[in-house]
Amino acid sequence: MDDGTGDAELADLIQEGRPGPAEPERLGRHDVLVERAGLGTSVYLVKHGRVLTLRANHGYREDVAEALLDAVVDLMAVDQGPVVRLRTLSVPGFPLDRAALLGPGETDFFARRPGLAERGLQVVPVHRSEAADGESAAEFRWAVFGRGLGLRAAHWDRAPEPRAVLVRGRRRPATVRARTVLERDAPTLLDGRDLCVRDMRGHELRLVREWDRLRGTLIEASGDPLPVDVPRLGAWAALGPLFFGADPADVVRIAPGDPEPMLEIRVADPGRGRADIEMHPETLDACLAWVRALTPENGAFLVFAGRSGGVVQMVWEDDGLWLETPEPERRRSRGRHVTLDEAERMVEILARDDRVAVDELGGLTEISLDG
Repeated sequence: MDDGTGDAELADLIQEGRPGPAEPERLGRHDVLVERAGLGTSVYLVKHGRVLTLRANHGYREDVAEALLDAVVDLMAVDQGPVVRLRTLSVPGFPLDRAALLGPGETDFFARRPGLAERGLQVVPVHRSEAADGESAAEFRWAVFGRGLGLRAAHWDRAPEPRAVLVRGRRRPATVRARTVLERDAPTLLDGRDLCVRDMRGHELRLVREWDRLRGTLIEASGDPLPVDVPRLGAWAALGPLFFGADPADVVRIAPGDPEPMLEIRVADPGRGRADIEMHPETLDACLAWVRALTPENGAFLVFAGRSGGVVQMVWEDDGLWLETPEPERRRSRGRHVTLDEAERMVEILARDDRVAVDELGGLTEISLDG
């Protein structure tokens, strides 16, 4: 392996402090050293006075290792600077499709190994949805394998995890999981709030929630805004392919859907340490669960609002659970003490039929809002 540039010395340094020997092997067209010890497999390619490594703790495959080396070997002698370089990776049955190369001084693998840190490179399999060619190596490490996505570089058996950039006005953009944004954050947007998120190519989604729909625009990296209108709970199914790398033209931006039985809710439950300031959307099942879960403690209350603005609210009192509907235009509210079954029925009718049904309870008491 020695070509006069210190390759033999590097081969010796590789062995120092390791849990097992690195044995010479042939991997495709590459003469490599392979270490099989501890938790996984490490492969070293020594060339041009540098050492390129790859490591798998889970899911090691020789065909993947060979493809990773093939993808980046021509970059070993190049000074790429403090950035990550992506090259196409195509291995049958392997879902990760990019080889990400970290140059000398940019890989944690050699960081504490004198003599190797400044000459060691590392190649890692990733998906095209997780990284951008030429981005800062430090940002890549933090965003993909650090606190951003929290993935494991040495787990080759993992599934792709599309990365998104959440734009937050004057605050620094945040790296998030695209699935989390579309399955959790966007469907629960409060009234009057919007959300702006980009994929790794620069395509941008701007969304607002209008009851059970998410509406807004998809702005291509170089193109005109396209309308978006999808069910709030179907956002990932419809828009997720964009973050996996699909062409925006192939993404389902307009998706029909049956009206969702849902409500907006505000919770005040001292027993559970919950005191909402604003109304927020919840599924009917979650609303019904709160009716049963609300601590039967004086003053604990729930407020439910339907699509058309009808309100049913309830509060625990010494005498039981009081349920009412406010009628501010008449300066009054009407209600009575109810059982949990009755309370659930009122909530379900409000969610499914978009109407306040307290009159069906009978025996209502009118309370003036003027005292």
